[in-house]
Order: sequence, then structure tokens, then C-alpha cells
Amino acid sequence: MKDLPPLKRLRQTSLAMGAVAASGALGFHLLGRHSWLDALYLAVTTLVGFRDTARVAGPAEKLFTIAYLATGMVVVGVAFSNLLALLLEGDLVGYFKERRMERRMETIKDHVIICGFGKTGFQAAWELKQVDEPFVVIEKDPAKTGNARFEGDLFLVGNAMDEFILERAGITRAKGLISALTTDADNVLVTLTARQMAPGLPIVARSTKLGTENKLKAAGADHIVSPYEIGGRRMASLLVNPELMNYVDVLLDQKHMELGLEHILVKPASSLIGKSMREVRLRDETGALIVGINHPDQELLFNPTGGETFREGDVLLAMGDRGALHALVRMAKG
Repeated sequence: MKDLPPLKRLRQTSLAMGAVAASGALGFHLLGRHSWLDALYLAVTTLVGFRDTARVAGPAEKLFTIAYLATGMVVVGVAFSNLLALLLEGDLVGYFKERRMERRMETIKDHVIICGFGKTGFQAAWELKQVDEPFVVIEKDPAKTGNARFEGDLFLVGNAMDEFILERAGITRAKGLISALTTDADNVLVTLTARQMAPGLPIVARSTKLGTENKLKAAGADHIVSPYEIGGRRMASLLVNPELMNYVDVLLDQKHMELGLEHILVKPASSLIGKSMREVRLRDETGALIVGINHPDQELLFNPTGGETFREGDVLLAMGDRGALHALVRMAKG
């Protein structure tokens, strides 16, 4: 019975105790000619060690009581030990905790799916947690999902290359996916599977070997990150231009900074469409600074001039505090 799921163990334990009480009630009803209520009363009180001495039992009922008590004590003892084990071992609590997570998983949306909870996946999850961005972690090794820093966050034990696991993680409702598995081959397969399931989903994939970038791009990755390449560039930049790197760190440290950097989409209903930067005076109206504009089918234009005209589908690279960026988002949405 220990190998059964907690609820099934609880159900079988309850059925065993109910069967013992029912057989006792039947015996007392037939042998002692008691009413069904009295028979059930006798069956239960006999098991718990209390016997109503006002009732006079015949020889047959006495023998049945002895056999019933001997058998019932064994069944009830096993049942209670099983219930105690469920509580002490935490199986029942863990089961209900897992059910709560399943319900949260079914309703979560606009979240990020992190495939792999190694060093890269851990850091990605920690960065998202700092800015209160919802996420779901998919990890094959259950031992990695018990980190105290992520108590209460959503973890799914399974293979990220499995379509069923990605579906349970809400891939069709997600806002992005990070593939941070150990090998490049696994990241290619995850990217390919995710792209087939959610064609418009932004995907960031990890690459460790030269030459894998083309495979990840072909599989559907929007962005490719090489930890070794980024680490090497950063180490060199800290010696060549440390002041610039300190400024970049301030921008990236979203937990403590007052200044933010956001990509904002200009939607069809926006009042910005058809107007120039000089006409709308975004700096005065919102407090946000436009660092760059990415027109559809064009590369990012840094430091645009005042005569640059906004179009539908533009992506604005804007800098400012949270209030200024929210104001610009409202204006871009229309």
C-alpha cells in the first residue's frame, strides 16, 4: 500500500475500516437480533474498547464478538498506522501542495517558461523573481527543485522536450521561453518543439559551442546567449571601459534602480502614428526618453532625431522611471 498515491491509500484505509464495521454490524444484527442502529453501535464500540454491559449476549454472539474483535483490531491497527504514516511522512501534505500547484499551473498566463534549473536556469529564475515576473521552471531532476529561495514558485518535474510537459507549463499562454539545458543538442530540440507548439513565442536559447547558433536559429530561437562569450566580453570590457560597464550594471539591476529600459510596441490605435518625435514631445508629456526606434523590417535606429516619424508596429527602446514608462506604454497602446 505504501507504493500507492496518498489519496488512494487514504481511500483504501477508509474502506477497510468501513468494511470491518459493516461486517460487525451484520453479525450483531443476525446473531443478537439487534436493530441495525444498535448493531452498528455495538460494532463500533467493540472496536474502540467499550462494551455496553446492559445488553446480554448469547453464546453465539459472544463467540462472534471475540472473532470480530481479534480481526477488527488487526485491520484498525494497520489502518491507523497507515494514516499516521501519511501524516508524519508528509505524503498527504505534499500531495495537496502538488494539487495546489497544478491548479495554479492551469491558470497562469503571461509567464516565462525556464527549461533547465542548472546554473544558468537558476540565475534566470532569480532575475525574474527579483522583478516579480511570473515563471514556471521545468527540471528533470527532482532534487534541484527544492531550493529554499524559490519556496512557493512553480516547478514542473519532467523532460522539457516532451510536448505534454510544455503544454502543462502553459506554453500557449506564456510570454516567453528560456532554454537553458546542459547540452546544445537538447536546447535545439526544446527550441524546435516549442516553436512548433507556439509559433509566435519569443525564445531565448543557451549555446555553449561555436557553430550551434545556426542550428538554434534554424530551430526557431529568437535570441541566442553564449555564457562563455558574454563572460569573456565582460571581463575585457571591465578593464578597457569600466565606467561604461558600471552604467550597464545600473540599468540591468532592476531591483534597486529608479531608471528602467523597456521595449514598447506602437499599436494601431496609438495617437503617435504619423507624428514626428518633435511634434509629440514625449519627453515633456511622459518623462521617458526614446533611445532607439525599430521600424518594421528595419534595424534598430539608435538616438533618433526629432524628425523621425512613428509608424504602426514600431518598437520603441525607451528609458525612464517606472511611471514615465507606464505613461509611454499607455500612449503607445492608444
